[in-house]
Amino acid sequence: MIQSISKSIVTCAVLVAPLVACGDENASAPEVSFIREVAPILVSKCQSCHGAKTAESNYRLDTFERLIEPGDFAAAPVTAGNLEESEFHRLIVAEDEDERMPNNGGRLSDAEIELIDRWIVQGAKFDGQDPAASIKEQLPRIIHPSAPETYPAPIPLSALAFTGDGSQLLVGGYQEILVWDTAEGTLMQRIGDIPQIVFGMEFHPDNSLLAVAGGTPGVSGEVRTIAWNRGDSPEAKILARHNDVFFDVAFRPDGKQLAAAGSDGSVRIFDAATGDELLKIDNHADWVNDICYSADGKRLATASRDKTAKVFDPETGELIATYSGHDQSVEAVAFSPDAKTVISAAGTQVRVWNVEDSNVVGEMAGFSGEVFAMQADAENLIATSADLTARRFALADRKQNLALTDHPNWVLSLAWHADSKRIATGCFDGTVSLWNLEDGSLLKRLVSIPPAPAQ
Repeated sequence: MIQSISKSIVTCAVLVAPLVACGDENASAPEVSFIREVAPILVSKCQSCHGAKTAESNYRLDTFERLIEPGDFAAAPVTAGNLEESEFHRLIVAEDEDERMPNNGGRLSDAEIELIDRWIVQGAKFDGQDPAASIKEQLPRIIHPSAPETYPAPIPLSALAFTGDGSQLLVGGYQEILVWDTAEGTLMQRIGDIPQIVFGMEFHPDNSLLAVAGGTPGVSGEVRTIAWNRGDSPEAKILARHNDVFFDVAFRPDGKQLAAAGSDGSVRIFDAATGDELLKIDNHADWVNDICYSADGKRLATASRDKTAKVFDPETGELIATYSGHDQSVEAVAFSPDAKTVISAAGTQVRVWNVEDSNVVGEMAGFSGEVFAMQADAENLIATSADLTARRFALADRKQNLALTDHPNWVLSLAWHADSKRIATGCFDGTVSLWNLEDGSLLKRLVSIPPAPAQ
C-alpha cells in the first residue's frame, strides 16, 4: 500500500529533446556502453510494445539482433555512425506525437536521447555477452548499499507482509527487509540488497516468491521478485527499473501475473513465472499509489494521485471504469468479492462505487484522518488511518464492526493473515502492532529497528 506521508515530492519537467546532429562532439565524447547505459532505457521505455510478446509494426528490440533489424517500416533502425540514416533516432525525436516513440507515454528525456544518439554516432557497438540473447537478462545487476547495523531512529513503515503460515512478518526497512518472528517478537533475518524504501510487498499465492516495489524517490526504482527459500542470500530477479519509485505490487489470485504501480503513472503487467513484461498501461496522469486484482483475476483496480480510481482489463489494458469523484489523491483501492463494486479511499473518504456506471452506492464513514491502506476479504474490509486507528467494516452493510484504536502514531501500512485471524499494522513512528481480529486485542508491539550489536 502507498502512503503519501512516506513519499518525496517529485517535480516533473516537460523536456523538449533537440535534434542531435552527427558530429565530432558526439564522436569524441566518452564512449557509451550499450548494456550499462542504453539497454536499461530500451527495457524500461520500449519493450512493452516491441518485445517478444508484443511487437508493434513487427519490430522487436528485446535482443540486440532484433534491435538492428527493420520492422514494417523497412528503414534501418540503427546505422552505425549516422544519425540521419537511423530510423530509431528519427522516431524518438519526432515532433508529431502520433509518430514519436515511445507512443505509450511521455517522450524520452533530453539525457536519454543524447545518450542513444551518442551511442549511434560512436558506432552502435554491442558490449554484451550474446547479441541473440535477451537484453534484459544481460543488464548489469545493481547492488544496493548495505543497510546500517542499526538505525539511529525509527523509520515510517510503508510495507508489511505475513509469510504463508503467519509465523513471520516482513517489514520494509532501510535498504533491507526485516523478518520478525510473530510469536516472540524477535528479529530472525535481514534481507539486504533492497531499494532504499520498500513501498509495497506481496507473496505469491503459493508463497514461492516475494514481490517487492520500491526505490529512492526522484532517483531510481525497481520491481523485483525474491525466491522465498529463507536462505541467507535469497535469489532475486529484477523485473523493471525506472528513474523514480514503484509504489505497489499485486499478484493475480491464480499466481500467473504480477502487476506493479509506478510513479510515472503506469501499470505494468508481468508474467510471474518468467518476469517478462506483458503489458504497460499508461492511463493515469500521476502516480499510481495502489493496485489490486479482483477475486476472479479478470479486473484490476488502481488508485492514483490524479484523484481517480480506475478499473482495467489486465489482459488487454482496456479501461473499464473510472471514478473521479474524489477531491484528493486516491491512496488505496479494493474490490468487493463479486467485483461489481470498488472501494476507494482519498483523504477521510472511503467510497463504494459501481464498476458498471461509476455511481457511488455508499460510504464507510468514521475516519477523522487520512486513510492510507485497505484490504478486503469475502466479508470485511480493513482500513488504516492517520487518526491512529485501524477499522473493520462489513461489506454487506458497510457498517463498522471493529475499531483498533490503541496506536501510537499514524497507521500507514497493513498486513492481514486470514487463517490466524490476525492483522499487523505499521506506524509512522516505526512501531508494528499485531492484533487479534476476533476480539480486537493487542497481541504484541515492537519497534522495527535492528538491535545494536552487543558490546
